[in-house]
Amino acid sequence: MKKTVLVVDLDGTLFSINTFHYFLKFLFLNGVKKFKLVFLLRFGFILFFRILKVSSHAKMKYVILKLISKREDIDFEKFVDSLAFKRNRIPVLDTFFDIKILATAAPICYADIIAKNEQFDVCFATQLPEMFSEDFENFREVKKKHVMSYLLSKGIREIDVLVTDHIDDLPLMKQSRKTIIVAPDSKLLDELKYNQIAFEILK
Repeated sequence: MKKTVLVVDLDGTLFSINTFHYFLKFLFLNGVKKFKLVFLLRFGFILFFRILKVSSHAKMKYVILKLISKREDIDFEKFVDSLAFKRNRIPVLDTFFDIKILATAAPICYADIIAKNEQFDVCFATQLPEMFSEDFENFREVKKKHVMSYLLSKGIREIDVLVTDHIDDLPLMKQSRKTIIVAPDSKLLDELKYNQIAFEILK
């Protein structure tokens, strides 16, 4: 019997915000409260170079994740708890699926906690690789590759329902029987129609 699959995006979908932006704010405030002056100086330089567009978004994320990778004073659970008021209601999550997947470009350090709290079976998020590459983030084709490789290992070739808010998930939309879009703007609707993606809008 075929197993049913639900895939849900995080930023702008499960939560109404970009969680990584909130995470940056959380890291800054954590550094201030704990008087981590060296950390704050490095953190500031990273953001400064990003603001000046000297570094890409991917490079900024990589350096930030590398900066915090060996720190043990960051309470990721507390950060996740602080996001509760930004949680969107996604009715399809209350429906039974054999496999529920949270697939996001957000860092695994907190995305995995969210996935467990929300009772997802699997979480695919951005990991910290040993070496930097511009495509290390878990989004677009990389996200599709991770999700579909996992499903194919289970003998599953398609997604039953995908819930997202962004055209970046077009590769996954093409693998889904049904796509539910959260809070689309006119630009996204035009892109969906251009790409001939059938969709429903979350009410």
